[in-house]
Amino acid sequence: MKNGVEVEKTPNGGKAFGDILCPNLTDMMMNFACTGTRGNWYDRCFYLRGETTHANQYPYLSVNRRSNMASLLSEGAYHTIAAQQQLNINKEYKRLEALAGFQSILKYRGLNVPSQTFLAGIISNSENNTPINGVKVSVDGKTYTTDTWESVFNIYTKNENLIHNGFYFFEGLEAGKTYDVTFELDGFESKTVQITIKDGGQGATNDFVTVQHVELTSTSPAKVDAISVEDPTNVSPIYPVTITFSRNMDKESVEKAISINNGGEITFAWVNDYTLNLDISKLDPMWTYDITIDGSIAKNSQTNQFFDGDGDGEEGGNYVLSITIAEPDVTAPQVVTTYPAADETAEFAIMPPIRIEYDEEIIWNSDKHSDYITVKDSDGKIYEGTATHAVVFGKSVVHFYTNDTIPADKCFLVSVKAGLPDISGNETEEFNFRFLSEYRTKTSSTVLFPLTSADGFWAPNGSGSTSGLTDEGNSTTTSSLAPNKNTAGSALMTYSFDEYFANEVWQIREYTPTQSGVNANRNISDGILTFWLYGDGSNNAVSAMLRINNSELKYQDPQTTIDFRGWNLVKWDIKNEPFTHFTGEATTISTWRFDSFFLRHEWTDIDDEETPYQAWNGAINFNNLEFSQWNDAIQTAKIDDIKLPNVGIEPISKDNSIKIACNGEVLNISASNIISSVTIYNASGTLVLNEMPSSANAIISVANLTNGVYIAQVTTGADTKTIKFIK
Repeated sequence: MKNGVEVEKTPNGGKAFGDILCPNLTDMMMNFACTGTRGNWYDRCFYLRGETTHANQYPYLSVNRRSNMASLLSEGAYHTIAAQQQLNINKEYKRLEALAGFQSILKYRGLNVPSQTFLAGIISNSENNTPINGVKVSVDGKTYTTDTWESVFNIYTKNENLIHNGFYFFEGLEAGKTYDVTFELDGFESKTVQITIKDGGQGATNDFVTVQHVELTSTSPAKVDAISVEDPTNVSPIYPVTITFSRNMDKESVEKAISINNGGEITFAWVNDYTLNLDISKLDPMWTYDITIDGSIAKNSQTNQFFDGDGDGEEGGNYVLSITIAEPDVTAPQVVTTYPAADETAEFAIMPPIRIEYDEEIIWNSDKHSDYITVKDSDGKIYEGTATHAVVFGKSVVHFYTNDTIPADKCFLVSVKAGLPDISGNETEEFNFRFLSEYRTKTSSTVLFPLTSADGFWAPNGSGSTSGLTDEGNSTTTSSLAPNKNTAGSALMTYSFDEYFANEVWQIREYTPTQSGVNANRNISDGILTFWLYGDGSNNAVSAMLRINNSELKYQDPQTTIDFRGWNLVKWDIKNEPFTHFTGEATTISTWRFDSFFLRHEWTDIDDEETPYQAWNGAINFNNLEFSQWNDAIQTAKIDDIKLPNVGIEPISKDNSIKIACNGEVLNISASNIISSVTIYNASGTLVLNEMPSSANAIISVANLTNGVYIAQVTTGADTKTIKFIK
């Protein structure tokens, strides 16, 4: 574009051809997988559409820029559209896209289009619109069976139920003639449809393809497809039990069909027509309950067939879910990670957010707990600020943002008051940790991307290097979260890896095509690349990826393991720290620009404490990608410039020196140290008895307690022991 006027590359012809191809191809695609088109664009205007004048008027894309002929780039398919991605597995569907291209070339050259006829469509479930695999389609003595996992989808996934396209295809039927087309599959009602074949003449590609989509209705009774309970012998009452049915259900009949024994009380909440949450919060700890769905009462909502409870393929039979409620939680929340790390230096961070992550969810009251965090330096100065709380995948993280920039090269003490409760009412003890502030000074700094929004970055599955994602659950959006009070927001990437991906390579290249301005090629590599990352505790690995000499891709190695929740600074000394080749072989980094963030998931079947579990899905935030250089100052502050308040207190030994015996009426307790407290909880987690013996031996009467299951917790100055007993 020059002075607001679009300019076509020479030799001309790409625009004229695109004006023919665009409606032909997109009309074909919209019959099956797409909902619209943005039309035929000059590529530089497409990628930099906000600019009315481009200093460089040549095409942006290499395939157009480097060709010495009229050229056009067309993408007939794109894998960010799930339905289209699955259709492209079918070779006949790809022939229809090729047909649009072929006919467009003929028309561009002024040639007649040959007479051809095609019949195609998608067969879907009338209940949920899901395409159906394995349907046999018959017409005029010919048959076609829609794709199945056994026929083709197994190449792409190990999950037999993940991919569906329901696509069928015939060619060579007589134009203008009406045919009976039959659709058959066990478990569905057969259907016959009369279809008249189009005569395309010299029209558009869409006129040559007779499209007939068909819906079939299931004849199989509904059954339970999935249950959220992983370990039925240890079920937390905090979270609902989710039951997913194979069909849309008559909700009233399902609720009437559900019963529970042992006096249990549950309530219902429907997520949608086939997903039911059971609230089990009122069930007693350590009791076993049978939840039954009566197959002679529950029905599906479409065909009113009775529920297949026993899974034999026939109506009727009961479904029974036996669960044992977990023991009550009597353990207080513990701090698992901090930022800055305890007794470490907050490197390359001028105003770091202070983060405290707990091993479980805490109940945070912004009014009551606003003054629970104190930050103090070695001179005794206290730094005011704001505390925030978030629950990230089931665990709590608290951030404290100081109002003022903290001074360089000092020791700081962070103190968190005791009394933060978890969901069961257990309260935290006081927690303290120290860190040292950055002691060097920036000599130069360039913010490559502020990342206060997701602008400029593609969707997670937008790069061809991305691999192993599910069809849904992947996006790049803008978030209000920020690593300091002066930042407006951050870029949020939500991701979902496909556990059943056949190639077993799970990675996201979160790409930005921007090459101008501050992210142009840089000749300086003697510096530090940093960005703020809001972790999700997934144990997946993240790093920065650089494009070297305009071609080769390198990424930081070792990558940062996301074993934390909340803000953390990720840093890479580009010149001195190792890197891994993604493409290319160069051993040094010279001219470079930022290419992408790189997220990697490593699958393992090893189940031990040394190999942490990596989550298949999650969400992480990025902020302030910066390249900086620092002076060679020497750190003078020491971590011992502040003494921890609990220095000198002996840690709990956990050597089981406490002995507890119960004869039904009393607890006999002996310990090698003075017993400071004996607390007893009932099966619901309610405190029913609290004694402070102040001796090494104690006899605690439980005669006044009603019969049932109890938890006793005995504490001394050195040990804590918890047992379960029955009165």
